Amino acid sequence: MNRPATSNCRRQQGALTVITPLLLVIVVILSVMALDGARLYMLRGEMQAQVNVAAQAGAAEAQSCGGQFVSTAVIQARALAAAQAQGFNAEDGTLEVQVGLIEDADDSDVLSFRPVNVVQESNAVLVTYTRSEPISLLLPASTFGTLDMSVNAAARKQVVATMSAAGSTATVDSGIVGSLLGAVLGDDGYTLDPTSLDSLRNTTIKLGDLLTEVGVADVAELLDLDGAVLASALRDVAGAASPAGEALDDLLGATGLDTVQVSEVLEVVEGTQVPTNSEFPLYDMLISLVLNVAETQQDSLGAFLEVPLDIDLDLSPVANVQTSVELNVGEAPRIKIGPVRQDVNGEWVTKFYAPDISLLIDAEVELLGLGALLNLATVDLPLAVNAGGAEIEFVSADCAAGSNNNVEIGVNINRSVARLGTGTLDSDSGEIVPDQGSLQVLGLLGLRVLSANVFIDGEVPGVSDRGVIIAEGYPLYCSDIGCTQQTFSDNGDGVTGLELDIQLRDLNILGILPLDLTFLTNLLEDLLSTVVEALAGSLINPLLEALGIGLGGVTITVTGASQNSSQVLENIVVMQPGN
Repeated sequence: MNRPATSNCRRQQGALTVITPLLLVIVVILSVMALDGARLYMLRGEMQAQVNVAAQAGAAEAQSCGGQFVSTAVIQARALAAAQAQGFNAEDGTLEVQVGLIEDADDSDVLSFRPVNVVQESNAVLVTYTRSEPISLLLPASTFGTLDMSVNAAARKQVVATMSAAGSTATVDSGIVGSLLGAVLGDDGYTLDPTSLDSLRNTTIKLGDLLTEVGVADVAELLDLDGAVLASALRDVAGAASPAGEALDDLLGATGLDTVQVSEVLEVVEGTQVPTNSEFPLYDMLISLVLNVAETQQDSLGAFLEVPLDIDLDLSPVANVQTSVELNVGEAPRIKIGPVRQDVNGEWVTKFYAPDISLLIDAEVELLGLGALLNLATVDLPLAVNAGGAEIEFVSADCAAGSNNNVEIGVNINRSVARLGTGTLDSDSGEIVPDQGSLQVLGLLGLRVLSANVFIDGEVPGVSDRGVIIAEGYPLYCSDIGCTQQTFSDNGDGVTGLELDIQLRDLNILGILPLDLTFLTNLLEDLLSTVVEALAGSLINPLLEALGIGLGGVTITVTGASQNSSQVLENIVVMQPGN
């Protein structure tokens, strides 16, 4: 009666004998696979950590952050060393390092990496780590095979600098700046006291405060506004009752201010993210506005701008000089914000210009010291000056890192020839049209005993592709009171580099045709050379320096250096070169 039950039990025991080992094998396999999965997951995390630090180390040596001397070899070596410090072993897999750009793809919010062939175009580094790993270390590789693993990371490090060449230097005279303001205001009696000038020179405006004041969300909207809105906002941010605010309030009365666009004063390289804590020099903004208004006024009037800057120079015992000045603006300066790298055409993306300025100076000169028989010598000198302008390229930046809070800024300066000579200015181009001055000498009885035509031609040689000039130690992080402006100049030989050719022609004595009076000619030419050099040093150069250019020199101001756009992106989309 019990045999069937016994038979069933034996059959169940037989089934368990077969199933249990299979279940145990499955459990072991699943456990091993779980362990292998965890191992592979941890391995991928280690690989990602290695490419992250490698990309950051390499990006610190890219064009946008690596200083004057950058190379692909150095970038690759730095990235490899960082990966090895994180545990990378070349026997385990392959580490590929590429230089390129992180940029927006297809006008979307998705960031991508685009490799470049020229390291000077780079602002980022992509590191890709590829290795082949057995799926299981315990189970047969012939059965389960291997897994090809690949991770990448791109890092961008770049300095975005705010720079200008509009003359914010400690040597600027308040009378000259006041005369420039008076010229655009049409007020010959306008003056700017030294306190107001110091206030303008020492004040910087934060972008965030400016955006709030005008009621716009970003820089793109700000650039579409007009100069009157900008001047009003600058006044209110600086404080309407402050000396700087009062000067800006006066500027609001200038004809043509509302025809100037903010984009003609402030320019941002396309695609550059401008931090709201960026600062702009108030003096440079004022000078840019003034020169833009001057350019507008001269275009509408068809005439140069008369500067109420009548200066009498006592050059005893050589001469007395009375002058009047007219100003022609070929190109007004702009404040420029951008990174340091080249575009696909090999041009530096952040470049800005010192103003292209021409002056017409009417100088009436009384030459002294010619002796008792020659009572008075007068010279009418119509002097034309073309400062030539300058192009400044942002070519290097050495990023702040670790305990070093300073950014090193490097620029190339391409300065045109500065010319000075007797003549007038072409109303369209601002170029010098040669002409002549006149000299006459009166004797004791008031009779003209000598006359001659005066020809003057002078220049300060230009500089093209000069070496990098470094502004060291610009602070990346500043206190609540803001950063101190860093101003540096390339003065070349300055006025001392002025090469003059002065000639007296058609010399007449007592109405007689030209005679050979070499001694007297040389004496008069030497006196005139002294007068012109004094005019260049006492009037022409100070006026031009107030605008940022000078004779044979240029002044550059750095008011911002940000590394806020630095970032690390894992598994980023890689674009094909040329896309």
